[in-house]
Amino acid sequence: MLFGKFFLELIINMNKELYSKYIQSTTQVGSNKAVSYVRALDLLCLMLEVKPFSFQDCINIWSVDSAERIHELYEFVLLERRKGAVSPWNIQGIPDSYLRDGFCSAALRSYEVFLIEKDFEQHLFDVFDSYEGDEFELPNSSAIELNLSEHFIDSLESKEGKDVVRAMKSRVNQNVFRKIILLIYNQSCCITGLNIPDVNRASHIVRWADNAENRLDPTNGLCLSATYDAAFDRNFISLDDDYRIILSKNIRDYATNESVREYFLKKEGHRIKLPNRFRPNKDYLEEHRKHGEY
Repeated sequence: MLFGKFFLELIINMNKELYSKYIQSTTQVGSNKAVSYVRALDLLCLMLEVKPFSFQDCINIWSVDSAERIHELYEFVLLERRKGAVSPWNIQGIPDSYLRDGFCSAALRSYEVFLIEKDFEQHLFDVFDSYEGDEFELPNSSAIELNLSEHFIDSLESKEGKDVVRAMKSRVNQNVFRKIILLIYNQSCCITGLNIPDVNRASHIVRWADNAENRLDPTNGLCLSATYDAAFDRNFISLDDDYRIILSKNIRDYATNESVREYFLKKEGHRIKLPNRFRPNKDYLEEHRKHGEY
C-alpha cells in the first residue's frame, strides 16, 4: 500500500515537472503562462476534491495520462465556467478568477496537447530504442499519425487543426532528435567532452528545413556545446571525411583574438569523439561544407 502511494506520488510529481518544462518551452521568455497554468490545474484539483461530479478519477489531474479523459474534463469545465457565480466550484478559499477568466479551461487544453505529444514522443523514441542496426532505417516521423481523439479534432477548425498538428509534430520531432543525439553521444559534446546536457545542443549537419524526409536521422546529428553549435550552424567550422575539425576562412579573420585561438585554432585538425552507433553521415558532412569557405 505504501509502495503504491509512493509510486503514484512519483508519477504526479514527474508529470507536473514535465508539463511545467513543456509549457515554459512553448511560451515566450518572461511569460507568466507556465506558472498560471500549473496553478490553475492545482486549483482545479481542489475543486474536484470538493465536488468531483463524474470525474472522481481526475481529482489529481497530474496522475491522468489519458488525453481523451482530459478533453472530457475540459468540455465540462467550459460548461461550469458559463454558470458563473452559481457553479458549485465557486468554493470559499479558492480564487474564482481561475475558473471565471478561463485559466482552468486553457490550462486543461494545454495539458491535453502535452499528453498527446508525450505519447507520440515516447512512441518514436521506443522505435529508435528497439532498433539494433547501425544504418539509419527509422521511419519518417511525418508519416506517423498523432494519436488524436475525435473530440480533439472536432474542437478545431480545419485550418487551425492543420497548424496545430504541424506544430505538435515539429516539437515532438525536435525533442526526440535531441534525446537520440544526446543518448548516442553519451550526453557529451563531441569536441570538448563537456557533459552538461542543458549546455549541449543536438546540432543538425544538414539543416532541419533541408532534410524533411529524415528528420530523426541520427547520422545527421552532432552533440555540440552551445558555442560550437553556433559556429557549426553558421559554417565557421565543419568536419572533413575523417571527422577532423576544419575552419572556415571567415573565422581566421578573428585569429588575433585569444579566445578564438583557444576555442577554434587550437582545435583545428582534432578528431571529434564519435558515437558508438550512427556515425555522422559523410554525404551530410560534404553538403555542410558546401555552405562555407574551407
